[in-house]
Amino acid sequence: MVASTLPNELRLLDRSQVNELAWNTCVSSSSQRTVYGYSWYLDAVLPKPDWCWMAVVLTDQNGGYRAVLPVPLRRKRIAGMRYAWVVHQPVFCQFLSVFATGPALSVEPFYALVCRQFRYGSIFCVKSPAAVWPIAVEVREQFTHTLDLSASYEQLVAGYSADRRLNLRRALAAGWVVEESVDPEPIIDLFREYHADAIDGGVADWAYTIFRNLVVELSRRGLATLQYAVRNGRIEAGALFVQEGDRIIYLFNAASTDGRQGQARTLLLDQLIRRQAGQPLILDFESPDKASITAFYGSFGAVKEPYYSVRWNRLNRVEKLVRRIIRPQTRRRSEKP
Repeated sequence: MVASTLPNELRLLDRSQVNELAWNTCVSSSSQRTVYGYSWYLDAVLPKPDWCWMAVVLTDQNGGYRAVLPVPLRRKRIAGMRYAWVVHQPVFCQFLSVFATGPALSVEPFYALVCRQFRYGSIFCVKSPAAVWPIAVEVREQFTHTLDLSASYEQLVAGYSADRRLNLRRALAAGWVVEESVDPEPIIDLFREYHADAIDGGVADWAYTIFRNLVVELSRRGLATLQYAVRNGRIEAGALFVQEGDRIIYLFNAASTDGRQGQARTLLLDQLIRRQAGQPLILDFESPDKASITAFYGSFGAVKEPYYSVRWNRLNRVEKLVRRIIRPQTRRRSEKP
């Protein structure tokens, strides 16, 4: 456990004050390591001027960072009256953590600083919950689905559901050609045409811009594998996998009607599992909160892994009243694909 003096040792830094080397060393050395935590990744998914991030930092005796917590922020109009920075989880970043070197630290002081510093938390997704929160918050348990790839491929495919094995046979017989690419435009086009309308309010153009820039950044660092399923010269499905450390994230995917019917995404996932089987890796399906999709991922033998979305509201009475009036309008605007 952390000494009671820990809150006084924590510092809240602007992005410009962050020592990137110390930050990224802390993230990569922590047991909570994930690509979401690196400074360059946060920069990519939180672009200026409407997004930014701050940092809660615990330093060590040498000026390095013992523990860090990213705080994602979005500039939003509060109660229709003025703009302010509010805590808001960005797209392509399922959850964040208190990344700590050495023994795990209590997360409560880190979360307490964030909740007290920012009056409004639209949504803040974290891997570990607090036992006690300093203010009234709404905490919701959510789940991603993960698959341990350390077993052999034969063992892993035996863990597929009977329907998934049947659909894999259909995919293998469907004549798909799998091609690697660094071009995100085909998967964006597929998503626009076959998925965006199913999302309440649609998808804003800025979300696609963030995705394009993120693919460039990931590819430059050799962390992205973008694959397309092609048949009769047409791209019908795509999948973006991101591998950093011991975790592979199924970050984005899309498929046409033919791609879905031909089980192209089943093939793309199975090929990834086949390639990486027998290695000490975890495949994170990055599950959305939708029963049909979580059932699909579960059919590969994936198991639930929890994380937590947190919201809070310390606006005054007038601000809360105005926000209730304008909220139906803002809900019609999409915030994520």
